[in-house]
Amino acid sequence: MIHRLHELAGSVQYPLDLAGVFAFAVCGALIATREDFDFFGTLLLAEAAGLGGGLFRDLVLRIQPVAFTDLGYATAPFLATLLVFFSFRAHSWDTAWAVADAGALGMFCVTGTVKALHHGLNAPASAALGVTTAVGGGVVCSVLAREIPSSLIWDRDLYVVPAVLGAGLVTVLHATSTLRVATAVAVGLFAFALRLTALRLEWRTPRSVLWRRACVGAGPGDRGRDDRAPDRLIPTSKT
Repeated sequence: MIHRLHELAGSVQYPLDLAGVFAFAVCGALIATREDFDFFGTLLLAEAAGLGGGLFRDLVLRIQPVAFTDLGYATAPFLATLLVFFSFRAHSWDTAWAVADAGALGMFCVTGTVKALHHGLNAPASAALGVTTAVGGGVVCSVLAREIPSSLIWDRDLYVVPAVLGAGLVTVLHATSTLRVATAVAVGLFAFALRLTALRLEWRTPRSVLWRRACVGAGPGDRGRDDRAPDRLIPTSKT
C-alpha cells in the first residue's frame, strides 16, 4: 500500500518538493540578509533552511540524500538566495512568503512521514521524521544565525503543531489502511490551513506554569522585567 502511494505520488511530488525547498530557502535567506550576512552566508542559510530537514531524514533512513543526487534541490536555494539578496522588493512580500512557507510545511510533514513509512519505520518514528522534515531546516537555519528558533518559542504562531498533527494523521491513515494519494493530500491541506489560521488568529502554544506564575500580578511597569521573573521562582539548593 505505502509503496504504491509512493509511486503514484512520485510524478507530482518532484516539482512540489522543489517549490517547498524554494519557499523554505527564501525564509532562510530573509533571516540571513536581515542579519547582514554576505552572499555566501545567505546561500548557506538558504541551503540549510531548504534542505536541512530532508537531509536529516535521509541520513536517519540510511539512504543517499536526494539533495546530493539531484541538481534541482541545490538550484532551488541558490535561486532563492539570488532573489532575496539582490531584490529589495522580496523583503516586502512577507504575506506571500508566509503562505508559501505554510504550504511547504503541510507538504513536507506528509511526504516525510510517507517516506519513513515506505522504508519500514514504525508509526512514532515515521511521524517524528515527518515533523523533522518540515521544521528541521528552519531550526538549523536559526541556529546558524545565532537566533532561538521561532518554532520553539511560546509567543509565536503555531508552527510545530500543524506538522505534528499532519504527520500523526498520516500514520493513523496508514494504520487503518486508508492512506491514499487523495487522503494524503487532504492531510497536507489540513496542516496548511491550520498554519494559516494560526497566523490569522495569532494562536499560540501555552506558556509554562512557571512563567505564568511569574507574570501574575506584574504591573504595567513590570512588563520589561518579566523575562527575569522565573529566576525568582526557581528554588535554590541549601547547603
